[in-house]
Amino acid sequence: LMRYPGRGNFMVWRFIPTGPQKTYEEFDFFFETAHPTKEEMEAISYIDTVLQPEDIGLVESVQRGMQTPAYDQVRYMIDQEGSGHSEHAVHHFHSLIIDAYRKACPTL
Repeated sequence: LMRYPGRGNFMVWRFIPTGPQKTYEEFDFFFETAHPTKEEMEAISYIDTVLQPEDIGLVESVQRGMQTPAYDQVRYMIDQEGSGHSEHAVHHFHSLIIDAYRKACPTL
């Protein structure tokens, strides 16, 4: 679930595994009105033609790297120097989700 600047909107991404090394990705945009503005259509086009190919290339590269003998189990990229190039915030967010699940379903 993502939210972009501008008038009310959000985007839902679904990642559906279709095999051991394949995933189908689908995304839907929701706006305040049934018909997006010209600017919103341009943003959708940019996401589709620029950002998505960049993301796909990056993810595929990471997946190829995980198949090499050099890969040693890692869940998050952590930069101990604190340069800002790390996933501390992602880890924190995931911890909040896990805590919420544990409170909602204590038997898990």
